[in-house]
Amino acid sequence: MNVNLFYTLLLLCLLALLARWIKSKEAEWIGSYGEYKVRKAIKKIESTSSGKYKAFHNLYIPKQDGSTSQIDHVILSDQGLFVIETKNYSGWIFGDETSKYWTQVIYKRKEKFLNPILQNKGHIKALRGWLGEEFAHIPIHSVVVFLPRAKFKSNAHFAHAYVVYPKQLKQVLEQHQTKVIDRETKERLAQKLETVLAKDKTQEKEMKKRHVQTIRTKQKQTEQHIQQNRCPKCGGVLIVRKGKYGTFKGCNNYPKCKFTQSIG
Repeated sequence: MNVNLFYTLLLLCLLALLARWIKSKEAEWIGSYGEYKVRKAIKKIESTSSGKYKAFHNLYIPKQDGSTSQIDHVILSDQGLFVIETKNYSGWIFGDETSKYWTQVIYKRKEKFLNPILQNKGHIKALRGWLGEEFAHIPIHSVVVFLPRAKFKSNAHFAHAYVVYPKQLKQVLEQHQTKVIDRETKERLAQKLETVLAKDKTQEKEMKKRHVQTIRTKQKQTEQHIQQNRCPKCGGVLIVRKGKYGTFKGCNNYPKCKFTQSIG
């Protein structure tokens, strides 16, 4: 084989591998950039608030089943806790408060993603469970922050969460003026939140690795249960039903258990 041809083919193979690697990391990089931009906005709020707000970033909250719930940002104030979920999507965004999925539209391409309000609701549930009875009275506010690349095209009203851009975050915090946490409680709460923060990059990497592993394990267990027509939430029997949006499998313990799985 011609030497030049050999090196050309080798270069093409390396470029193809590099492109695949970049593609595999794209979602992670986009998400990290979004969290960085929101963290920057939070830091600016902190620096101009004279100690009114204290932020915690990238927390891994232990859950009773041994897994963890990863929270992007938490802001502690005299008015309660603000749990922030960051989304770095582009294009048009369609969604409401109760739908399981929202839709991203870029030109003619449509992609579904998990409803971030429901996602953050799960984070808040895990946080409340971990904080325990001592802090059960603390108000927790749900905030979803999209970067300006996303444009909302629905007129949905969000009653149980704020859905905003980074520049609107300060306005959300300032809407709450009633002091509900005394200084001593606030200090104890801050100390507890510090315990779920990584001390360095190595520990953060390890915490993230364990978090991803538990998610994958749980997904496999869920798939196995569904294949056996068993509800992964309560162990009930999954029954094929027809609904407004098509055929799905639902738990026979409904309405006590509301697990569903679409078919097709």
